[in-house]
Amino acid sequence: MELNHLKYFYTVAKEGSFTRASKILRIQQPTISKMVQMLELQLDTILFERHKRGIRLTNSGSEIFSLCENIFSQVDAIREYSDQQSTECHGLLSFGMTDSVVVYLLPQIIHGFLKKHPKVRPSIFAGSSNLISNEIREGRAEFGVFFTRPDKVDFEISEVIDVPFSLVIASSQAKSQTVRSRLIISRDIDYPKARPFPVLEMLNRNKVKADIFVTSNNLDSQKRMVMEGLGVALLPRFIVKHEISKGLLTEILPRKDFNYSLKLVTKHRKAMSRNAFVFLDEFKARMKALV
Repeated sequence: MELNHLKYFYTVAKEGSFTRASKILRIQQPTISKMVQMLELQLDTILFERHKRGIRLTNSGSEIFSLCENIFSQVDAIREYSDQQSTECHGLLSFGMTDSVVVYLLPQIIHGFLKKHPKVRPSIFAGSSNLISNEIREGRAEFGVFFTRPDKVDFEISEVIDVPFSLVIASSQAKSQTVRSRLIISRDIDYPKARPFPVLEMLNRNKVKADIFVTSNNLDSQKRMVMEGLGVALLPRFIVKHEISKGLLTEILPRKDFNYSLKLVTKHRKAMSRNAFVFLDEFKARMKALV
């Protein structure tokens, strides 16, 4: 079996027509028909049902088409990777990232990256996981980095790094049981209904109980409200470590293991650019030092 035979079959199936496949492949239609027939003989199965109105995949043809999608996605990724290795990083780098990372960590990471790759032009979307997922789905962002695992099936998801969290209270209110019992947390409507709240999941795992007092979809605003003495919040340590070191915030249960992973999310079967590959290598290396 030759890869070209599969390519011909795959293009015909994708276009739903030998004629359209012939135009795309720039190969005469009789040649494509012959190659597909040879593939059917080699596989000992019928791939297309042929009728007056055109063609339709058989059950076997549908299964093989699905396998071909995986094959040619990997072929494209190999070609993309090979092209990337011989070219300098330049042009657009478009991605989405959770706002806390964008505000507290990304500027110094971007600064170091652009020193090495000055011809790259980053375009950054900061927001919730739902909004970033939509940017990826619509092709406006190559990838996203955020805490909440999306509930859609059209993404590839991998863990970047475990981020330590701290349960904090304003130092001036550290002894107030009333303030300790009030939890400031993200809005539940910003998270997939089928999945537990990341913060509640971590608190429940460590048997910490508190009543939800205020909700906000911005972690920095949660920190500000804690500093005003409104309640307690479980926040990524990188956004509160300065205030802890200055004595403005106090960690509650500092020995508890509060960790949650940042996820890298990309569109299913979509090869990333060299810019994205190189940036993510730099991002992961720098994150290990920063968190």
